[in-house]
Amino acid sequence: MDRRMEQEHGMDAELEQALQLGLAQQSAPDGLEERILAAAMAARQAKRTTSRVGLRLLRGGLGRAVRMRDGSGRSWALQRIAASVALGAMVAGAAAFHQSQERHKAEQAREQVLEALRITSRTLDKVQTQLNDGQ
Repeated sequence: MDRRMEQEHGMDAELEQALQLGLAQQSAPDGLEERILAAAMAARQAKRTTSRVGLRLLRGGLGRAVRMRDGSGRSWALQRIAASVALGAMVAGAAAFHQSQERHKAEQAREQVLEALRITSRTLDKVQTQLNDGQ
């Protein structure tokens, strides 16, 4: 028993030493800051490019048709309304799907409970029969 405790203590000490080495503060490699800043700038630039492409697509569709008729800011209002309607439809669809999933889970649970009750009933019938035969 003492030998086992010594082994466990030895493993604990090894683990603790490995953790301390792994978690020890280390200096950052040379050039890390520059690489991080360059990656952040590239990501920012990619986001701007993507946003511009998205705006061009929006302007090419509904926005262009509205601007042809009316030069006011209605195009953005119509786009926002269309986006809101689409978002509302997605949320409603997700809620309906979730409700359907919950209903399905509840039905499965109900079937499992009914099956458990059937098994219990059969078992109790067998026990009752055995008790009656024994009398």
